[in-house]
Amino acid sequence: MEKSGPRSDCEEKASESQDEQSYSEDGVDLTLIRWMLSLTPTERLQTLQRTVQSLTRLLDGSSVT
Repeated sequence: MEKSGPRSDCEEKASESQDEQSYSEDGVDLTLIRWMLSLTPTERLQTLQRTVQSLTRLLDGSSVT
């Protein structure tokens, strides 16, 4: 039995996310783009800086001797 009445914010967001495509026709992950755009410019920069730091650590640890 479906409940009637106004939907909660969580229910509306879940419905919206089901309606949105996850990937473009080119295979680009649109969820990551939407997530990055939901961040402030400062949060975006912090995220990218952490990514660069992680990649640098990985590259430094994988050097062949």
